[in-house]
Amino acid sequence: MANDSKANDSKKNTGKTDKSGRTGRKGQTGRPDKTNRAGKAGSTGRKSEGKVGKASETAYDRLNRALKPYEKILEKNPEDTAAWAGKGSVYLKHRMYKDSLKAFEKALEIEPGNPAYLYEKGFVLLQLNRDEAALNTFDSLLEIKPDSEKAWNLRTSVLCRLGQQEKALGAAEKALASNSRLAGAWHAKGSVLADLGRYEEAIEAYDSALKNNPDMARAWEGKAFALYSLDRPVESIIAYESALKINPDNAKTWAGKAMVHLKLGKYRKALEPCNKAISIKPDFADAWYCKGLALSGMDKNEEALGAIERALRINPEHADALKARSAVSSKLGIDLDEDEEEMEEEKPARRSVWTRKEPTNEILKRTGVQGNGQREDKKKKKEWTGKEPKEKGSRENKGLKREQKGKVTRKNIGKRNEEKG
Repeated sequence: MANDSKANDSKKNTGKTDKSGRTGRKGQTGRPDKTNRAGKAGSTGRKSEGKVGKASETAYDRLNRALKPYEKILEKNPEDTAAWAGKGSVYLKHRMYKDSLKAFEKALEIEPGNPAYLYEKGFVLLQLNRDEAALNTFDSLLEIKPDSEKAWNLRTSVLCRLGQQEKALGAAEKALASNSRLAGAWHAKGSVLADLGRYEEAIEAYDSALKNNPDMARAWEGKAFALYSLDRPVESIIAYESALKINPDNAKTWAGKAMVHLKLGKYRKALEPCNKAISIKPDFADAWYCKGLALSGMDKNEEALGAIERALRINPEHADALKARSAVSSKLGIDLDEDEEEMEEEKPARRSVWTRKEPTNEILKRTGVQGNGQREDKKKKKEWTGKEPKEKGSRENKGLKREQKGKVTRKNIGKRNEEKG
């Protein structure tokens, strides 16, 4: 009984302690929480260290990390085609095209008729500028899978790049004779006809492609360009918008839409699609060129010149951008170096996909910018530049004249204006 009463006393005391220490009990419960919180904070710290580590990773580290899972699989099974294709995709992402090609070829050794691997191989060959080999690969793919729209698209692009439009057209028509429901072949036919300037026929081919596949963004884009070339801008805008609803991440489509707005003289409206194209593909020369035209149309000529020069840094041989730079520079009163002007004049005219129907100088006329051939007469020019009419002669004479007359540049525009005033 005594023991029992002791036990009861003990229980009572424990209870009292608990009751009096309810806050303590909470505190006890809280203490581990605090510890955990501290632990969490610590682990967060460790994670942030990891983030710093990731940020400081080299491209080589990222490549190895991406390759590791595929290499583990191949250690166990060297015949795993998916792992070889995975390696090929990783190398392709890192622009290691030769290694990518080896990996896809290894996958095709094990599984020769896989259309996905054939397509990837053809695409990598294009990155290596091996057009003929790429063409053969796409031909092999289309024998196995004649309805591969992507293969038709790239095959046609290669043939047009090689100047073999008639061959591309014949191949598309042959395929359509055996199966008129091949949307990819219809699109290929439309692309070739557009490249040949046969826009009405091209639109018919694109419409046939869209009848078989209404969600083919490329066909909408091709149709939009053909309509633009036929001076049907409202229909062209509708077609571009249809393409963008399906694929809003195509920079070329946004730039095409911008060109239609430029044709309509809607320069402010053209600026938005230009910026969208640049945000998707910052190194897209056509988008920067379009932006330059739009800014020039808004009389923002300094910005326009910057955009056009950016286009030329990306593609120094962009014929339309060269003309636009000369025209905008003239409007600002900035003279290009004579040698640069000569180089521009000597460059052979190249057709641009954006201005095939309407030359750049026609667009520039509407923006109020005068091109090289439409500058004011030389007398008038002499009044504000102090520049003598250009005479034929040796490079030494030209150099001497340049030293004597000086150059009008952005720095001395202000000075020129003062003298003029």
